[in-house]
Amino acid sequence: MRTESTGLIALASLLLAGCDGELLADAPAGICTEVGVQCVLPAGPLGVCERSACEPGASEPCFACVSQH
Repeated sequence: MRTESTGLIALASLLLAGCDGELLADAPAGICTEVGVQCVLPAGPLGVCERSACEPGASEPCFACVSQH
C-alpha cells in the first residue's frame, strides 16, 4: 500500500511540475473592457463581452456581458 501511495504522489508531482502557467485560463472578467473576453453574468454563469450601446453620458466604446448561447 505504501508503494502505491508513493507512486501516486510522485506521479502527481510530475504532472503538476509540467503544467505551463500560461495554459491555465484567466479568471473571467468582472467588468467588460474588450470584445471576446469571458465574463460572469449577473445570474452567475459565464458569458462573453460584446460591444453594446453606451449609457447616456458614457464614452465609447461600451461593452456588456452577454450569454454565450
